[in-house]
Amino acid sequence: MPELMKWFESVETDAPFDTCKVCTHPLEFSETWVVNKHYHREECVMEYAVCEECRDEVSGKFSEESKAAIRAFLENEIDWEQRMLDWMALENPEKRLEHCVACRIPSFLPSGFAISAQFRQGGTLFEGALPLLMCSDCVAKITATISPESREVWRDFVARHFDGPSNGGFDLGIF
Repeated sequence: MPELMKWFESVETDAPFDTCKVCTHPLEFSETWVVNKHYHREECVMEYAVCEECRDEVSGKFSEESKAAIRAFLENEIDWEQRMLDWMALENPEKRLEHCVACRIPSFLPSGFAISAQFRQGGTLFEGALPLLMCSDCVAKITATISPESREVWRDFVARHFDGPSNGGFDLGIF
């Protein structure tokens, strides 16, 4: 498990995330939080942890049609039953990050990917549908179904919380 946990530490600090990117409160006081990291080729280009309350607030701003489109992709493009069986059979949980959860392409093939994991108080990893890796092509498929209003929510999140251009150049993360 330590190897898997290393994937979800901050590249900037080489340590576990300790504050929510949105509210900046310490994660140790949150019941759960999500860590998302976006890679272009082998370089981490965006990383953040978001407490459950802030994640719900931001994703709650997505349009109902966007939420439905995301659910449809996750339900129709991923065989969760098979994926969970595959993951339970792994001796090394880090192997979950070797393939895209949707299209199963090996993680070293696409030009980019996003990883996501959920943690609970005390910093322990939830194991279930997360942690997972999704290739940039599958993230782009999800993003293509998102309404303009929901894309603006994402662009606003990126502009408010990250230095650099505020054009929201990152595809919608696994939020």
